[in-house]
Amino acid sequence: MTESSNIRVMIVDDIVDTRDQIEKLLFFEKDIEVVAKASNGREAVAMAKQHKPDVILMDINMPDMDGIAATEAIMTQDPGIQVIIMSVQGETDYLRRAMLAGAREFLTKPIGADDLYKSIRHVHRLAATRPVTSTATGGSEGSVPSGGGAQGQIVAVFSPKGGVGTSTIAANLAIALRQLTNKKVALVDGNLIFGDLNVILNLVSNKTIVDLANRVDDLDRDLLNDVLTTHNSQVKVLLAPPNPQTGELVTSDQLRTILDLMRQEFDYVVVDTQSSFQDRALAVLDMADRIIALMTLEMPCIKNIKLFLEVAELLEYPREKTMLVLNKADNRMGFSVKDVQSNIQHEVALQIANAPLEITYSINQGVPLVIAKRTHQVSKDIFTLASRLTNVAKAVSSEKPQDEVKRQPEPKAKPQSRGLFGRLTARR
Repeated sequence: MTESSNIRVMIVDDIVDTRDQIEKLLFFEKDIEVVAKASNGREAVAMAKQHKPDVILMDINMPDMDGIAATEAIMTQDPGIQVIIMSVQGETDYLRRAMLAGAREFLTKPIGADDLYKSIRHVHRLAATRPVTSTATGGSEGSVPSGGGAQGQIVAVFSPKGGVGTSTIAANLAIALRQLTNKKVALVDGNLIFGDLNVILNLVSNKTIVDLANRVDDLDRDLLNDVLTTHNSQVKVLLAPPNPQTGELVTSDQLRTILDLMRQEFDYVVVDTQSSFQDRALAVLDMADRIIALMTLEMPCIKNIKLFLEVAELLEYPREKTMLVLNKADNRMGFSVKDVQSNIQHEVALQIANAPLEITYSINQGVPLVIAKRTHQVSKDIFTLASRLTNVAKAVSSEKPQDEVKRQPEPKAKPQSRGLFGRLTARR
């Protein structure tokens, strides 16, 4: 990369008028300098080697060699160059192909001047902050250094039964953690088949976890931050794929690698975890520092929670790793929390109030309740949960106890059934 303070840009497009128009848009930007123009991908590869631009504006559809192939070739010879793909098509497939080739941004034609300036400066800034590891020590450019700093906490919000409200609680909890601590918080939609966080948070983005999984071998901070979407609460969100078949392609190993990087980048990583014992869900549960096991006062849910607690013991999770939380708490359900605790032999650490109308309205509006109604009892309960996770308010446990929640003695006997244990360990 040149020592000049200007951002050196090369324009690649097979249409002369387009190249000239983009050059004119950039002419009056004092910190941007057009150093070369190419009419096709093959010419771009040669000129990139000669002129060494900081940023390349690359059209995707060109004769001889298209923008995708040219980007791959350029990134091979100089990974430090930042490529912005330009296309008249805005389909997800084009975006995915561009990201796989190594592009940092994707702009849809016609391109507005502000979007153009913003994208060029953004990718150049990412390149400037990219960590460089000396190849003499066997490292590679862009790799994430291991050690040297405290890792963040992964919090898995999980229930073995669907429909309990894990997505809503995960979204609100992440925002509460951010507001309570003012630290770096990320939220991951771990339901890769039917993820809902984009709806709950009213987020629109073409970038999802698949963009990280497809480039997991090249995963670094820059790519991670490129793919993450920023909610207005300043929580960074990693969205699920737009369709189930794409989500199925993400493996548990890829998910582990992504979460491992995220715990290095964030103080708290909240994962909305899929309701299953499949490999991907187990990968999240294994890596989690705390599991928020969510339940409701319904017999099928209580039965599944009891089974999960048995499985957690078989998997040798520390007992304190799991925090059992009652969602939609209501004393009109026919039996008490005390009865449930006695049956499952595990303390219910916290209750979150039942407010179906308010919760549904907040979801439909795309505004989490902890933002829309900070003083609502559900919001207060979620902030209490955040406090317990962060130890910000150690006095929480001495506050007014919630109805009917009492500590139960630790069970001494282990579950008798071992069939599920064998299957789970075989998967792991």
